[in-house]
Amino acid sequence: MRQQRKAKGVLAGSIVVVAVLLATAVGVAAEGKDPAKETVLIGVKEAGEMIIKLEIEPAQAMVMPMHGMWMEMKPEAGDIHHFEVKPEDPGSKTRLPYAGVKFRVVNTSNGKTVEKELHPMWGGSGLHYAANGALPGDGAYVATVTVEPPTFARSPKSKDLWRKPTQAEFRFTFREGRVVP
Repeated sequence: MRQQRKAKGVLAGSIVVVAVLLATAVGVAAEGKDPAKETVLIGVKEAGEMIIKLEIEPAQAMVMPMHGMWMEMKPEAGDIHHFEVKPEDPGSKTRLPYAGVKFRVVNTSNGKTVEKELHPMWGGSGLHYAANGALPGDGAYVATVTVEPPTFARSPKSKDLWRKPTQAEFRFTFREGRVVP
């Protein structure tokens, strides 16, 4: 009887160890997200009386007014990512229109930099600012988003909101085509 209990205890312990090892293996295999295949939230920061959200998702065509007509701009060869920024007023939860938005990302592992002026755009997530491009290889990244003051009129009570450029910095790691924690 004692040996049976001991055997059951060893068996139960072995099952727990195997379950933990399997869960760890599944977790490692599923680590990170591929921004060339799905939307990846890089971060959300509060800066300069606004909230700035940065996402990277698969590159996509953008329909834009050019030379007096609407034209579809398809991603250029090698542009596999869509850099998307959403500046928002924290009080009203409204996205801020009429702002100039710049995106700069530096791969601190290889020194390569990507800089983009982001276009105002309407899509499935509403108003945002975006451009296509590609992250330059594996490594640790520092992304800087600069939001210039929106050019819309304000009420006297809100006259001082967003009168200076605002910056937010985001850090992330990109390895084997995936943004990893």
